[in-house]
Amino acid sequence: MQERSPRACDALDGTAPESGATARALEPVRTVGGLKARYIFSDGATRIDTLAEYGGYRLRFPTTHAAHIESSQINTGGGVVGGDSLVFELDVGAGAEAVHSTATAERIYRSIGPPALVDVALKLDTSSRLDWLPQETVLYSGARLSRRFEIDLAADARLLMAEMVVFGRVAHGEVPGIGAFRDDWRIRRGGRLVFAESVRLEGHLANALARPAVAAGARSTGLVVAVSPDAEDRRDVVRAAVPDARSDCGVSAWHGMLVARFLGTPENVRRDIIRATEVLSGRAMPRVWMT
Repeated sequence: MQERSPRACDALDGTAPESGATARALEPVRTVGGLKARYIFSDGATRIDTLAEYGGYRLRFPTTHAAHIESSQINTGGGVVGGDSLVFELDVGAGAEAVHSTATAERIYRSIGPPALVDVALKLDTSSRLDWLPQETVLYSGARLSRRFEIDLAADARLLMAEMVVFGRVAHGEVPGIGAFRDDWRIRRGGRLVFAESVRLEGHLANALARPAVAAGARSTGLVVAVSPDAEDRRDVVRAAVPDARSDCGVSAWHGMLVARFLGTPENVRRDIIRATEVLSGRAMPRVWMT
């Protein structure tokens, strides 16, 4: 991802902009962090092969008594600020199975300068499986986030991803102000690009979200993507799992892939994502989702 130079941005709700000098003065506190992990299948179970943790991020591994490994990502810094650069890499070896989640929601704080950069790289070897199930990403009013997913999986691997974004601290009555959100997804299966999506919201986010063609006023979005040899066969099962969906949702499937989208309040989107994900995975959500 290209470097971005710090620049001042307008303050929230029309107040005076912060000075460029202030943004530069804060530059030394920016974080470079993330995680790199590789899992292998050995002696009938998935095990850690290599693990690197840096910049305040940690992985913890709850006991599951199952053949798969479950990891819980922790941000000891408590949140992400503009100018942070984070990289998360998971490599799931042949035959290995992993479930990845986060201990809490990830908070993206207001930025008076550059966006926070988040790069996620996932690799799935032959006959492997990964359930990528982080809790929601919360963009505080004035937050700036640029996020990128690059996923490469073998033709017979199984991938399930659920990502939820909340705009503003809804429980506090916060309305999204001037900010930016960039979300780029690229999924390759057997070396071929099978899913590509880019979302870009910039400026006064509350106004953008209010547009009927964008979110019609909804404050939360959800995206579930499943890529596997039988993904298309699961479409009707997922639709049946959310017959009384409280969020606006839609489920499509084609060419070995299933995509479900959700739009609504954070509570309703979260509820419906849990239902759809549990049906697709055949497992209960990680326990951290229930705490």
